[in-house]
Amino acid sequence: MHIYNPLSNHYILVQVFGFIENQRDIFHCTLVNTQWNLSATPFLYRAPKLTFTNINSLTFLQTIKNAKEKQTFLPYNEMVREWNFKDPNSVDCIADCCPNIEKISCNNESFILYDNNHVNSTLLKNWIKLKSIKLYRRCGSDLILEAIKINCNRLEELILWNCTVTDIGLIQIFKSCKGLKLLKLNQCHEITDQSLLSMSEICHSIINLDLRDCNKLSDDGILALSNSIFSKNLSILHLEALNIKEDSLLILAENITNLQELHLRRFETVTDEIVTAFAIGSRHYLKRLNLHLCPRISWSMKESIEIRELSLLMQNISLQLLNSICETCQFLEKFTLDIASYSSSYSNEEIISTLSQLKNLKSLAIFCGIKFSKFEIYELKRRCKKLVQINC
Repeated sequence: MHIYNPLSNHYILVQVFGFIENQRDIFHCTLVNTQWNLSATPFLYRAPKLTFTNINSLTFLQTIKNAKEKQTFLPYNEMVREWNFKDPNSVDCIADCCPNIEKISCNNESFILYDNNHVNSTLLKNWIKLKSIKLYRRCGSDLILEAIKINCNRLEELILWNCTVTDIGLIQIFKSCKGLKLLKLNQCHEITDQSLLSMSEICHSIINLDLRDCNKLSDDGILALSNSIFSKNLSILHLEALNIKEDSLLILAENITNLQELHLRRFETVTDEIVTAFAIGSRHYLKRLNLHLCPRISWSMKESIEIRELSLLMQNISLQLLNSICETCQFLEKFTLDIASYSSSYSNEEIISTLSQLKNLKSLAIFCGIKFSKFEIYELKRRCKKLVQINC
């Protein structure tokens, strides 16, 4: 039987190992026997996490070089799919020896461009399979985006964190990378509404959009996202600390119909009406809602919200407000509550009685100073029969 046959042991092991995230656990799997070693090793080398201050990193890089020269039993160099460029000594080795890189992250422009005067002299041209790029600080410039545009037309994910990119570079990416599915802009202070306007017209494949602390974005950019062709594919939306008016958010909520996850953080303009509009517009799809430091939310919604996961970060909370949350979100399966200032004016018994309204609750996490005794945890589980995990 061929090893990739769905009924083969190798195929089954590969499917299982794909769910393991801890690299140490993967390493332990390679030590079980020969068959497990062959199946687990590609996952061990897929995204190596090295400390460049010890000799292990040098040993690893030498192993990669030996693998390329066919001096090792397995082609370890071909297994590497992800790399975080932190050390200049690793750049040449990874660029030369690892042809199957799919995901990189970098915080130094010189690691990507060998010669800043010649954009074509870049290590990106070695990786035609590159799908995800994360850039930090000075590495995120229009010059780098030009290199990405030339060499990475298969790009699916672009993450820019505190970068100096402008609309010019970003719009060129939109025109070149038609298959872009995820875009994250965090503290990119030179990006304006023009980028969002172009994105809504060109990039109809984006399903995950994350905009945080981009202080030049305004209502015009958010309204552009309401484009019917663009908005119908959007399933994850993260907006944080943007200067957007309430009316613009309402229009956006009415036009996004397939939203699965909504994250609104540090928003003074978010109200119950806006949350309800997003929930109603995506009633059959919205599963996860995160509201962090949105002071105008009072949970006085007129109808229930059919979400499965709710995460709240609030300055304070009253028992009445907690009761309103439980009444509004009857379908909750996972509830995370974080309170900045906790007041013990109500008893744990009252909190348990309020939370017991959530009959579908499976996971509960409370970070606000509330401590449940073993008996109180038992009582909460008795009332919420599906509850399995409690963290408080």
